[in-house]
Amino acid sequence: MTVLDRLERRFGGLAIKNLTLWIIIGQVVVYGLISLGNFPPERLTLIPGLVLQGEVWRVFTFLFFPPSSSPIFLLIAWYVFFMLGRALEGTWGEFRFNLFIFVGALATIAASFAAPDQVATNAFLATSVFLAFAYLFPNFEFLLFFVLPVKVKWLAALTWALYAFEFIGGTASNRLMVLAATANFFLFFGGEILRRGKAAKRRQVYEQKQRVEAEKPFHLCCICGATDKTKPDDQFYYRDGRGYCESHVTLMDQPEADQLSAAGGTFKE
Repeated sequence: MTVLDRLERRFGGLAIKNLTLWIIIGQVVVYGLISLGNFPPERLTLIPGLVLQGEVWRVFTFLFFPPSSSPIFLLIAWYVFFMLGRALEGTWGEFRFNLFIFVGALATIAASFAAPDQVATNAFLATSVFLAFAYLFPNFEFLLFFVLPVKVKWLAALTWALYAFEFIGGTASNRLMVLAATANFFLFFGGEILRRGKAAKRRQVYEQKQRVEAEKPFHLCCICGATDKTKPDDQFYYRDGRGYCESHVTLMDQPEADQLSAAGGTFKE
């Protein structure tokens, strides 16, 4: 039983059902309040410096901050997030999906304190959901610009490349945010990725050995060194553990054959 299995067995009853939907509903409500002009959006964002001053609600409310102010983009973003989240929840179950989301949120909160005056968003958390979906369903296709079908694994590869670029060329706080953005992914898939890598390595070594064995000759003439590889059409004959090609089969019964042997080879059993 894995650690996740034990956690689910003990705390599974605390999982929030349809968590994806509740996050979207919260963002819809916040967007509506902001659109009406009755709510200051900056009161919900995650700014660690203000959290340290007592505004602790920000560590919760940043999850419900809408990803955009554009209604069209919001509808698309909510639809995609709902689809991805429901797929993960259906695959893992409610508890594991809850854990994935909350680990990602906690990692984002922790990393944000590296730059206490900067606003930390929930964008990295949403991206981690996308990366998890792409790992589980790599051949699922999105219609890019509603026209071009693209497999999700290629979009995920582009995302990983951007993360790598940000990690290598970014500031220390950027590196922490990248680590935070991928912490839940590696928590869930890191062990499996390592196992797959080791299995692929073992398979590669095995296939290499098979190729080497396949290239070895099965028959070897003890007189001239010819093999079934160099003379594929020849018949080979054996006596006393020594092989003879068709050209030297007449020497097989002669005592002088031992002295004429140039290769000193024996047949392969």
